[in-house]
Amino acid sequence: MDHSDPVQDGAHTRKWVGLVAGPVVCVAMLLAPAPEGLADPGWRVAAIAVLMAVWWITEAIPIPATSLVPIALLPLVGAGSIREATTPYADPVIYLFLGGFMIALAMERWSLHRRIALHVIRRVGTSPRALVAGFMLAAAVLSMWVSNTATALMMLPVGISVVALAERTGGPETRDRFAVALLLGIAYGCNIGGMGTLVGTPPNVLMAGFFEQEYGRAIGFAEWLKVGLPVVVVGLPVAFLVLTRVTNPIRIRELPGARETVESELAELGRV
Repeated sequence: MDHSDPVQDGAHTRKWVGLVAGPVVCVAMLLAPAPEGLADPGWRVAAIAVLMAVWWITEAIPIPATSLVPIALLPLVGAGSIREATTPYADPVIYLFLGGFMIALAMERWSLHRRIALHVIRRVGTSPRALVAGFMLAAAVLSMWVSNTATALMMLPVGISVVALAERTGGPETRDRFAVALLLGIAYGCNIGGMGTLVGTPPNVLMAGFFEQEYGRAIGFAEWLKVGLPVVVVGLPVAFLVLTRVTNPIRIRELPGARETVESELAELGRV
């Protein structure tokens, strides 16, 4: 009997195809003449970028290993020196990313992010609207310091457990409108909170790095906060009102069992 896993087989095939296709396309581009208006070094860099894109998409080799490809290939194809190839890896933006990831991993290691979210939800109450507000607030606060994508992935299981509770205890209106408002609230809360600080989402840091490199204008953490924090303070209530009163109006006042669910989740975490 064949016990092979189609998913694993497909992933294995994808990796092998990418492992071969990436270098083939790269070599073909290197052998071809550069397009009009593009210098030879630029064309060689483009060939390496295509190789990396293929390996990233297919995960032919580990993604961290793919990110080191330019160090080996740029000098090899004559598109830059070792110093030029390695300098971007020491950019302050990279270290800012690294710091944010370290904080996120530490929070995840000790379930601090989950604890913060559950305490916020417990404080705001367990009516359907209050739950939506609590989830949005927790998502926004966490996304200001941890990647908003990671925050959404962390908040989603808790949100789904509350939605499942609504499906068991509420009627069709509760189930449909509350579920949509809560899950969209998590997504919008993460996005809005991610705009609040420089490390809230990768595009913020990338834009700051672009401004410094191209225009010589450094954007500090406090400077970003002066603009980003008002966006969060205004955007979060607006998104909440639109979700719970315009697009998915929720009229019931209490969701039975919600408080017990939150308390049980906190109890499972134990002491700090």
